[in-house]
Amino acid sequence: MKRFRFLWIGNKMQNFGSSLPFRFLGKISFVLLVALFGITPLFAAPTFQEKPKQTKPSELFQRDLHSEIVIPVIGLNLHLFADQKSDVLRKLKFGEPVTYDQNSLESPKEDWIPVKLQDGLSGFIKRSVVRSVPPKQYLSTLLFEAEKLIQSKQVDFLAKQEITDTIFSISSSGKFTGDEFIFLRAKAGFFLKKTVDLMNEKGIKPDNDPETLEFLKRHQTKLLYDYSSGKYYVDSNYFWKLLESYPKTKHSDYAGYLATESIPVNDCGADLRCRLEEIRKGKLRYLYLFPTGNYVNIYTKDIVKNLISMTKDPDSIPCFPPVGEGIKSEINQMFRYASEIGPREKKQILPHLQILKKECFR
Repeated sequence: MKRFRFLWIGNKMQNFGSSLPFRFLGKISFVLLVALFGITPLFAAPTFQEKPKQTKPSELFQRDLHSEIVIPVIGLNLHLFADQKSDVLRKLKFGEPVTYDQNSLESPKEDWIPVKLQDGLSGFIKRSVVRSVPPKQYLSTLLFEAEKLIQSKQVDFLAKQEITDTIFSISSSGKFTGDEFIFLRAKAGFFLKKTVDLMNEKGIKPDNDPETLEFLKRHQTKLLYDYSSGKYYVDSNYFWKLLESYPKTKHSDYAGYLATESIPVNDCGADLRCRLEEIRKGKLRYLYLFPTGNYVNIYTKDIVKNLISMTKDPDSIPCFPPVGEGIKSEINQMFRYASEIGPREKKQILPHLQILKKECFR
């Protein structure tokens, strides 16, 4: 009886007689094994990986000489030598200003940068950890890295204090002016707000935490304390004063937004004067100063929503005689602001103010 070998090729089973040379069958089987199972033969041609091109010391020197260094982490080690095992001179703070030490005795290395601190101390930091950027990108890179950490829930309160202090310190260095200065100061205020918000959220009491107490003292002119809630807030006047000092700059709108968002929400209840004052000092003031600002539509909707809740039933407006001068003063000031905002916003807001005036100025 003849023996037959069967081999599946595609969807057909082919019959190869015993006369089929074994060598040919072996080649077909080998090809199928490679195709179906990805088996690599032992005798396959070896492949070689190209070694990464090493940057020449002269190229590194030129690159570092014309770059600025951003420290984007907390507690980066400053080593005595370009060696992970060498002594740690001290830990660097987030964003701490450092300069490339072009007078270092060691030749530039791919993994290390020789740096000098503002106090004159020199050492080496890991190149892979820091951001080395052209001078024009320094500020944007620094603020990007700072905001990333400030917004992170994994970064603790002490680290956020350090980041905030660094940005305020750099803003006071005199290095930045004009648009860059106002943006830097606005961001510093925003970082202070996020840090203080975390302190309030965690219920951290400064009296029991010396470091936090010192932090609050450093920024006391920018903060308010609410005795009823026991919480700290960034004073919105910090941002409004920026706008007064640097009007109509590229980042004024952003500073105005931060000023508006920094006003603490009061539990006014049925106190009409309190409710009107909260609107006037925040969102209506923004509309008055920035009639074409980025947040006009959002704030207009919020203002109209609040005014509708006050005026939908005129008989229930708490303007019972004798009406206090505080209420009248707030309504008059709101009328003044609303008369100078954009026409679309004015059309939505003024009718509700007119209802208030009719009921409260009888």
